[in-house]
Amino acid sequence: MKGSVRKPRTAGGTWTNYRDVVHRYIGPHLGDRRLTELTPMHLKAWHSTLGRDGRSGGGPLSARTVQLAHRILHRALADAVRWHVLPANPATAARAPKVERTEMQVWSTEEAARFLTAIAEDRLAALWTVALHTGLRRGELAGLRWKDVDLAGATLTVAQQRTTASYKVVVSAPKARSNRQLLLAAPTVRALEEHRRRQRRERLAVGGDWKDTGYVFVDEWGEPYHPQRIRNLFDQACRATGVTPIRLHDLRHTMATLALQAGVHPKVVQEQLGHSGIDVTLDIYSHVPQAVRRDAADRIADLLSGGTT
Repeated sequence: MKGSVRKPRTAGGTWTNYRDVVHRYIGPHLGDRRLTELTPMHLKAWHSTLGRDGRSGGGPLSARTVQLAHRILHRALADAVRWHVLPANPATAARAPKVERTEMQVWSTEEAARFLTAIAEDRLAALWTVALHTGLRRGELAGLRWKDVDLAGATLTVAQQRTTASYKVVVSAPKARSNRQLLLAAPTVRALEEHRRRQRRERLAVGGDWKDTGYVFVDEWGEPYHPQRIRNLFDQACRATGVTPIRLHDLRHTMATLALQAGVHPKVVQEQLGHSGIDVTLDIYSHVPQAVRRDAADRIADLLSGGTT
């Protein structure tokens, strides 16, 4: 299975992650085996090995990572079939381990408001405000630049992301539908305006040691935060404010859930989140329509009864 690897037409961060998966989890286990000898049983044994002690330092690999490795290999073997190197794709018959969907936790409107009130004077209050108000992903928050923000026009453009691969920061364009422009509410604009004023004061205090990177969310010296650091800072903010601890990504889920519960059309939520299609949004937030349908039933009944219910 050895040979050169051609860079596919994927986002930079995705390509780097795929390359790491090949080097770490596919090559060491299957690299010396001839393609024509590869069978579904070999791949099932490979799944078991990764799930048992696939980590580079020893220990089990998560089912999600095993599934990702399988998907990358399946795609490569599909190319081999298309090029008539293989008669069939052995990865098709060797199903990867199922991944249980992580249970999302979301704040109620009251708890989200309590968190924002508690961190109002925090140096990174604007970061958490933008995350909750817009539903930006961690990489999109980390990659946001001032030139992407129009405070006068109250818009924010998601033009790039800063993600990680083996803890190394990768700057890349967002995925196709994730490149989007968002309208900002007045409280979001005010939070960013105050953040910019604070950042200018910090720049004056640091003087020549300030690094002008152009990013919105930076440390006291102008350096943009590592995406992992943003997650750690959010964990600290949760503990400091005493709210129910949730993952940073759950701020995105909170925004979407509260929007759908408030009656915002799913298509609007889909475009806000940068999902590839409305079916993705409805699948992820399938727990919300029950409340939405109940509210819709009440509204319809109210309309048909002349508003007397």
